[in-house]
Amino acid sequence: MGEVFGKLGIDGPLLLSQIVNFSLLLFLLRATLYKPMLNMLEDRKKRIADSMKDAERVSIAAREAEEDKAQILEEARREAQEIRAQATRDTEKIAQEIRARAEQEAAEIRVKAQEDAQAQIEAAMADINKKVADLAILATEKILGKELDKKAEQKRFIAKFLEQYGSS
Repeated sequence: MGEVFGKLGIDGPLLLSQIVNFSLLLFLLRATLYKPMLNMLEDRKKRIADSMKDAERVSIAAREAEEDKAQILEEARREAQEIRAQATRDTEKIAQEIRARAEQEAAEIRVKAQEDAQAQIEAAMADINKKVADLAILATEKILGKELDKKAEQKRFIAKFLEQYGSS
């Protein structure tokens, strides 16, 4: 076999040393680069998956908050309608009893009922805005992974934002 290698111009000891060197290099590269790189990529994959799960949880919480907000608004509208209906019934009754005074009192009762309804709607909206602000801060804290400083100022900022854009 040595003759075959000799005729091909291959030096056996040199070939053996190159195979050993290549195997050693392959082993060192695998131990120092390949495995750590795979471990790093696996860790990154896990972090990304965890982030996606957290984002989904926050999205679900936001959807639930939006549903709660819609339900509270609907409840406030129903109450306002009931108040308006009651005010209308009251004004009709007064109008039957004393026609002259009834018109003046009916106007006052309607205004008061509308103000009461508006006050209840505003109170409900303030409560909703507070809940949305708390959820927004909680969601931001979850996303950032830390508690936010100056919570009162952030709640005030969110309430101002909702006041400006919540009515549109």
